[in-house]
Amino acid sequence: MRGGESSVSVRITAVIPLYRVEPYLPDLLGSLRAQQLGPYELDLVFIDDGSPDASGDVVERWLPTSPFPARLIRQENAGVSAARNRGLDEAAGEWITFPDSDDVLADDYFASVARFLVRDAHRLDVASARLLRLREPNPTPEDVHALSFRFAGGDRVVPLSAHPDFFQLNVASAFFRLGDLRRAGVRFRTGLHASEDALFVAEYLLGLPSPRLGLVAGASYIYRRRASRDSAVDAFRTDQRAYFERFEAGYEPLMRSCGESGVPEWLQSMFLYECQWLLPVQLTPDGRADVLDEEGRARVLRALGACAVHVSESRLFGYDATALPLESRLLLQLLAGRDLPRWVGAYAVSEGGEILTSTPMRLGSAVAVTCSEGSRLPASAVDTVVPDYFGQTVLAVARITTSSPLRSVTVDGRARRIVRARRGEQLAEVTDRDRRRRAGSWAIPAREGEVRVWKPITGPDAGPVHRLRRLLRVARRQLARTINRRRRGR
Repeated sequence: MRGGESSVSVRITAVIPLYRVEPYLPDLLGSLRAQQLGPYELDLVFIDDGSPDASGDVVERWLPTSPFPARLIRQENAGVSAARNRGLDEAAGEWITFPDSDDVLADDYFASVARFLVRDAHRLDVASARLLRLREPNPTPEDVHALSFRFAGGDRVVPLSAHPDFFQLNVASAFFRLGDLRRAGVRFRTGLHASEDALFVAEYLLGLPSPRLGLVAGASYIYRRRASRDSAVDAFRTDQRAYFERFEAGYEPLMRSCGESGVPEWLQSMFLYECQWLLPVQLTPDGRADVLDEEGRARVLRALGACAVHVSESRLFGYDATALPLESRLLLQLLAGRDLPRWVGAYAVSEGGEILTSTPMRLGSAVAVTCSEGSRLPASAVDTVVPDYFGQTVLAVARITTSSPLRSVTVDGRARRIVRARRGEQLAEVTDRDRRRRAGSWAIPAREGEVRVWKPITGPDAGPVHRLRRLLRVARRQLARTINRRRRGR
């Protein structure tokens, strides 16, 4: 036992799969050796999943020097899910966690989590540590994860039913009660090529009447973005199945299983978070899914539509964990078989001395445009663009370039509000600001390609000091954004 702070301690098993991580293991093992004393007992279960390098041998040589009880289990290669399931079977702790073997744990990681669990375990179902990114070759961890806003309020427990944007996706930085997992029969899904950990978390939480997430702001889990770009996260982009299997075999069956009780909003938010990393990048040269053939693209769209059916319109446009662009949300709305909301506008921005007005619409809609002096623009002046999201054919954007502001834009006979950019605003900022006004939320409008949402602290139990710090940080960012907009708008 590594104790000294409390007569009460928690027993934790860390299950660590090994596969092609030989160069990174010394960092993880060093961080395990450096763990501070705290109210916890820790045992380590390493699963060598048939790794073709010397990962298992590195751990085997380290075991005699481990400050904690530790063992190595070797098995034929069966995938990370099978390795974690083996660890589930072998674990003996009260709590279980699944660190990745190429990551690093802060020196006070287990001590901070243990103190939190001693104090608040009775109020939560799963605990989560803060994620910091180590982007090689930069040696300094950065607090840049898209979901870092969850920790801005310090240590706290959040009911997911009231705060659906505070969901948990990964298991590497999460802690579960082992007994609860075994009673529920929750296992990692084998055969999937992406999001198997998110689906594990979702399946577990769906079995609870009112799931509660404990946020351990003082515990830092440092995840590595490899310079070699050969991790599972990077590799999925070269595998066709990773694009649709997680939706076909994962999210959609889970959502459908909710039946008449409806899909909880936190699960809807998890699906939309997946879309954040899937849809916007399709319009970029580096992110486009060129690995997919025509049937693969069609499968992605069918799978997204089947999931989007289970996402309410209020959640689709109110989701605020990341800055999912309005265009992506509108595509999901159409894939779900619903009409675009009536509040969707025509968005006007200044570009090179001219005004570009863009309005999203269903492909095939009729557009009529009236200039400021009252004359009607010919149909040839309207450029219809079909954004190439996996070859979709439901969403289009009408674009009109003029030298003066338009008087009106109608789509299929219905007038669209013309939403004009503030000085220096980009199109993405205008659309995000308009959506937020409709959803009743406030944040600094997101720019093109931005993922993080900059807003005041949300959720319960955040003290005044945390709230003030966050407000000052958001205010500084807002001021810098305003100055840059004005410079661009000169």
